[in-house]
Amino acid sequence: MLTRNDVLDIVLKRLKALLSAPAPARSGPGRPFISEYDVKKSLAHGERELRLPKDAIISPLALDGLALQRIRIVRVS
Repeated sequence: MLTRNDVLDIVLKRLKALLSAPAPARSGPGRPFISEYDVKKSLAHGERELRLPKDAIISPLALDGLALQRIRIVRVS
């Protein structure tokens, strides 16, 4: 049976390994990603339109939420 200290040792070793791993390379800013949370943050009560960058990627959950609320997406440059 593992003791509390055994579990702590295992967790700390794993955390150290994760924290010391190099970050994945990024290839620049890329296209903006819009999640359901982003949509909820950006809409005030009663708004019927959401303006988003033309090249934005919208998550399926965000699209479903917009459709349910009958909010129109306007793509801007």
